[in-house]
Amino acid sequence: MMLVKYLGLHQVHFFKSLNIKKLKGIELLEPILEKYCEENFQNSSDVSAKLLEYKKLLLDANKNMNLIGKSTIDNFDQRHFLDCVQIHEHMPEKNKLTVDLGTGAGLPGVLLSIIGYKNLHLVEKSPKKSAFLESCKLRLGLDFVIHNQPLAEVSLSNVQYIVARAFAPISKILNFTKQMVTDQSQYVLLKGRSYLEEIKSVSNKSFNWNDFPSITSDDSRIIVLQVK
Repeated sequence: MMLVKYLGLHQVHFFKSLNIKKLKGIELLEPILEKYCEENFQNSSDVSAKLLEYKKLLLDANKNMNLIGKSTIDNFDQRHFLDCVQIHEHMPEKNKLTVDLGTGAGLPGVLLSIIGYKNLHLVEKSPKKSAFLESCKLRLGLDFVIHNQPLAEVSLSNVQYIVARAFAPISKILNFTKQMVTDQSQYVLLKGRSYLEEIKSVSNKSFNWNDFPSITSDDSRIIVLQVK
């Protein structure tokens, strides 16, 4: 009887400690993300504060809509925030027109806004997700345009950067955005293992491309395509 009582007490403490860890995960950013912000952004304290607030908004909204996979929540900061924010290293012009295709929860679009990109357009056809993005924009004091419509209906031109994460194969992205680009445009795409197969469809006559390792996964790459 005493053993059962002890085990019950032990389980209570164990699950309480799990809940505390989860609570801390929501209330704090992981040190690796904090360090990255400090090393890359002059206003790192402001960036970190907004990242934390955005994280809370996203995780709360995720209870009622599918913004991110539940299996990724425990590694949220690296899997989502750090994975996305690293693309700024390939996008030095923060005031040039930038479009995020199929932004979903705002990854990477909202993050780019937080770190200082100004002329930013987020494309998301889901009304619910677009409403979430509007809420983030107001709560965080950010400045971006939300296009709640299919990509085929978006009318933009002279775009400097086109970014996308888990949106569509490269060939489809290039086809969807023909009217947006000039010979100065760049695509910055977060891709997984399939990138080598996808890149075969890219015409060497139309694009130069490079792939760069991701700092969050050995299986991931950042693909940068320059329009010729």
